[in-house]
Parts: sequence; C-alpha cells; structure tokens
Amino acid sequence: MDDEKPALNVLNKVIGGRDDVQVVGAYMDPSELLKDIKGLRPDLVFLDIEMPEMNGLELAARLLELQEDIEVVFVTAYREYALEAFGVNALDYLLKPVVPDLLHRTIDRVLKRRTGTAPAKAATAASRIVCFGGFEIYKADHAEPIRFPTAKAEELFAYLLVHRNTYISKWTLCDSLWPEVHSPEKSDHNLHTAVYRMKKTLRDTGIGVRISSQRGSYRMECEDICDYVMFEQAVTHTVKMDNGNIEALTKAVQLYKGSLFGNRDYPWCEAERERMSRYFASLSKKLAKWHLEKRQYHEAVEVLQSVLSYVPFDGEAHEILLRTYIHLHDRTAFFTHYEKMEKSFKGELGVEPPEVLRQLYADLR
Repeated sequence: MDDEKPALNVLNKVIGGRDDVQVVGAYMDPSELLKDIKGLRPDLVFLDIEMPEMNGLELAARLLELQEDIEVVFVTAYREYALEAFGVNALDYLLKPVVPDLLHRTIDRVLKRRTGTAPAKAATAASRIVCFGGFEIYKADHAEPIRFPTAKAEELFAYLLVHRNTYISKWTLCDSLWPEVHSPEKSDHNLHTAVYRMKKTLRDTGIGVRISSQRGSYRMECEDICDYVMFEQAVTHTVKMDNGNIEALTKAVQLYKGSLFGNRDYPWCEAERERMSRYFASLSKKLAKWHLEKRQYHEAVEVLQSVLSYVPFDGEAHEILLRTYIHLHDRTAFFTHYEKMEKSFKGELGVEPPEVLRQLYADLR
C-alpha cells in the first residue's frame, strides 16, 4: 500500500520475484484495501506512513481490527520519523528508496517470526496479568514481564482491562488517555497508534485477551489469569462466608498486593483503585471476624496485620486486632500495636486514634 506508483512498482517487482511469497494485491487507495482485506487475507502488508487520506499507523490499526494476525512492515522516506515513532526493534520498517536486499531481509525476518511462533493456546495456558501493587504481564514460562513499546499502549491495555466486556467508544478512550489533546484528528491518530502497538505486542507475545471493535468502539475480553479479575469476581459473587468458600476467599484476599496498577499515574483509575481497596478491607475484616467466631485467633491476627499493611488507617481493623489480642491475653502485643498505631495517626494524620480505640487502651490499662 503506497500512494506513489513508482514505489509501489518497485515493491511489487521485488516481492513478486520470490518463490516463497505471493503478492495478492497492490493498492494506492486505503479505502480499497480495507474493502478487500477480508477476501485477500494476507499474512504481510507493506504500508507507507505518509499518505494524504489516511496515515499508515491509522490504516494498520484498522487492518488489525479486520484481521488480528496480519503482519505490518512500514515504508517511509523519513528516517527520523520512523525511529521516533517506533523505537529500535519495536516495529519493522524500510526507508525509501527501498533497497532490495533489505526488503528480502525484512521478509525473511517476518517469515521466521511467524513460523517460529508457538500456537496461541500453548502460550496463553499459563500467562498471567498482575495488577495489584504494580502492573506486569507475563508470558507462559517467562520470568521477565513483557514490555509495551510505549507507555500509552500499556495504559490503553489497562483501561480496557478495567472496562472489560464492555464496548468503549474511541472518544471516551481519547478523553481519558489524552485529556490534554483538544484536536479530534490528533486524538484519533494517537488512539489508532496506541491500538496498533498494543495489539501487535499482545499478538506477538500470545497473551490471552481478545480485543474486538465495532463502529469506533473497542472491547476487551480477558482469558488469562489476572489477579484483579479473580479478586473482583470473588468479592462481588460472595453472598455469605461459610466453610465451603472460606478457602477461596482467603486466597482472594491474598491476591491483593497493593493498589491497582501500583504507582502508575492513571488519573482515570483513581475511583477503581479506591473501590478495590474498600473491597479488600471489607473482605479482610469479614474474614477476620469469621476466624474470631471460630476462635481461630492467630488466623484472625494474620489477616488483620495484612489488611493494615495496605490500609493503615482503618479504625475498625485496628479495633478488631486489638480485641483479638485481648482474647489471646497478649497484653504485650496489644500495647505494642496500640502505641505504634497512635504514633502513626498523630505523625501522618495529625489526629488522635478513634475514641473507641483510646477507650480500649484505657480499659486495659
């Protein structure tokens, strides 16, 4: 796909001379390519970046919406633009005028990558997404997390994950991820670029999510193991706590390792972070009370110490823990915890501990 006929002829001639590939089409009009792509089902497309009607990044994003397994190689006359846009090894690109040897090398590299890629199901069976206390995505049997080519591609993945199973309009995405951009054309360009990079990363690494689009809206379905998804399902689907589900709920509480997406600066996520924190504190306290009813005091202490490490100013959790130490007749633990808590309340909040806690302290003394 190129809007310059000579460049298109060069590509067609060089690629057509190979025995291991077949040219199924050559286009100067992006709309014509989009109309024919489902019938052609190409494995690889070459796209010019600078075109008058639609730039190559936007066209690539739309092609991926129609055919997720397509490979894209960009062609550009601007070396600086290519390096700035994609980064070294982030995407394949060729500089105009195209050198045949480099073109063949690029095709060989793409063919090797495609034939050497394991089937998606084998890769996704043990892939996992970690959202609490940080944001990391791991391929199956890999200790190092995958890396998105840009921070916005990663943030787009996070946004769609939070709003999974729901179609989100492109304008909502643009307003949330690029609130400082007021040009619709620039916002649209940013989104298509981020969508392309995100989908390419997910496809290349075999992460088990499905991203679909319709009428300018995007939707994600998560098939991989994800602590955030599992935690939310456990919390929202629990009607009551009993012997049958106590183990599952204990594991759900243990999934929480800190705030959603850790220290990522996602302003649109603050409400969801707070919601997950409240869910965690509420479920932890219910779990601790259940242990207390069963006189499993040490188990209750363990749960309460965990919740207070993440929600240090939860007065109810402090009260339950102090009462648990009373049940255990452990005055040392009671006073040690109270004094540490009092120092924290005064030092960080500038206030005394809640009245009920001060009364407990006075009564025990």
